[in-house]
Amino acid sequence: MNLLGVICAGVIAATSVAVKPINLDVVSLEQRLHKRLDNGFFWTDIASKQALVCPLKQLPLCLAQLPRSANKLLPLPAEYYRELLGRRGAMVLPVHHGDVAGIILTDFNQLPSQQTINWGVGHFSLPLKQQAILTYWHELGHLYAIDALSAQGEVIQSQYQHEWLADLYLLWRIAIETNSLELAWQQYHRRNIAMMNDSEFMSHWSVPVLAQVFELYSLEQLRDFSNFNLFYADVSKRLTLHDQDSLDEFSSLIQRTFGAGTVQPLPGYMYWRKPKLGLYLKPTLIALMGQDEATKWLAQQQMNAEATLNYYD
Repeated sequence: MNLLGVICAGVIAATSVAVKPINLDVVSLEQRLHKRLDNGFFWTDIASKQALVCPLKQLPLCLAQLPRSANKLLPLPAEYYRELLGRRGAMVLPVHHGDVAGIILTDFNQLPSQQTINWGVGHFSLPLKQQAILTYWHELGHLYAIDALSAQGEVIQSQYQHEWLADLYLLWRIAIETNSLELAWQQYHRRNIAMMNDSEFMSHWSVPVLAQVFELYSLEQLRDFSNFNLFYADVSKRLTLHDQDSLDEFSSLIQRTFGAGTVQPLPGYMYWRKPKLGLYLKPTLIALMGQDEATKWLAQQQMNAEATLNYYD
């Protein structure tokens, strides 16, 4: 397997706004996840296969649980994975095996409690809640996405596709498990803030996909899909995806707008991308700056969009 099969979930920093109490069921789900990992590695179902979930501190023992036929399919020797994980909270190693979908390697001690950004208009911070369970679901999403596309005779073509598919699974899983979209919006804001901080995070900018899902489906409609394959089969026919040239233009516009030393409005730069980017950024800017300041800033940047996303605060 080549290194496209090694998908590292970018666990990025977060922002400070008034927050609502999290559903206690979500808290208990995260507590149970921590307890399982404290007790060691465990197997979890991925459709008809299983994935091995390994805490970093038990990596050698955990990898020894793999069937020999699956172990041979790992993209790198075991000694490289600690370095590859780095300071991330988790990563997934898919394998093409009849019984094993892959390995999820975790180090939740690395997860941030907030995501911050500082650009010309000030310093802002967004609190991050329930990051362990969200990170875990995102990593599961990489493996469920492989299965969902395989069911349609497709394969994942790029890291960017891998990431938005994993976030697509995460959004659906949040709806199913929490009966709320609050944490899905948190993920949306995280992806925007990461890009505003550094355009290198373009590979994880799932916002153009998540924005469409928020518009296409209500919470109740998302919960009507009993498994991810059914949801993907429906949503994949309805999504409009940006091509690479369009994504490169968004990246350039974001970098020029939020990059170090940029404080003045840029009325002519990438003007054809500004309304759509304003649509994508508006919910996040409202969360960071408040409605009035966000609206004012978007007007200064000529990023006003006629449409507004259905934002569940």
